[in-house]
Amino acid sequence: MSPASEGRWAPLPAGKTWYQLAGPESGPPVVLIHGFSVPACVWDGTFEHLAAAGFRVLRYDLYGRGRSARPENPQDCDYGLECYLRQLEALVEAIPLRRPLGVVGLSMGGPIAAAFAGRYPQRTRAVALIDPVVMGVPMDWKARLLALPAVGEWFLRFKGRQVLSEGLRHDFYRPERMPSSLPAVYRAFMDEGFFRAIHRSVRRGMLGPHEEAFLALGRAVVPVLALWGEHDATVPPRQAVALQMLVPHARVERIPEAGHLPHIEQPEKAHPLLTRFLAI
Repeated sequence: MSPASEGRWAPLPAGKTWYQLAGPESGPPVVLIHGFSVPACVWDGTFEHLAAAGFRVLRYDLYGRGRSARPENPQDCDYGLECYLRQLEALVEAIPLRRPLGVVGLSMGGPIAAAFAGRYPQRTRAVALIDPVVMGVPMDWKARLLALPAVGEWFLRFKGRQVLSEGLRHDFYRPERMPSSLPAVYRAFMDEGFFRAIHRSVRRGMLGPHEEAFLALGRAVVPVLALWGEHDATVPPRQAVALQMLVPHARVERIPEAGHLPHIEQPEKAHPLLTRFLAI
């Protein structure tokens, strides 16, 4: 996805949301939810693969990321889980996608997918999670700095591009597998509103533990698949144990030779698993 890619905007209550739809209108609907900072471009190959496989695929930018609005008033969006859940609810209704959904959440998108299915099990066909944030992201000194009220905003304003770009490289087991276009597209949307949203998401616990969201998913009678890169240094694979305690019926598949983004690094392994699961 390049900055000039086609897409649409949905005028939602907290601000406009950029999205793309692909695949046959009659196909089973699937929603792709990206993670903490990289917008919908992180789904490029998966979006195209699922559309070609016959699914009706929706991907979108979370508030504060990519092309979507950067609400300033915390009453509209505080960049926490409830805000992102309301965004997804409103977007699905606005398009609309009325049939039961396959919901796919990557990293921070995992708790959003889990919360949606837990609240609306009758509207959810299946939940696929890719390296989801279950028990929180291990916090180094930079991440802890981001959580500080004033210092975190200052740090992002002056060092955000560098730190987040380095973090993207860190998401790959083999950085040479990163698509050459991804860093530039990522940086293209790093404006002041983006950094404000990143800071507020950290402050609102989006990188922290999400036991309640996954307990709710565990109570829902919805099939769950989790894909985990064996070498994920961002959300370590040991969190799969916690996931299975909270969601006992979840099936976990480890993806070898992959880090935090196995659908990009090992698409030949991740995509067939996703396709077969979402076709149920």
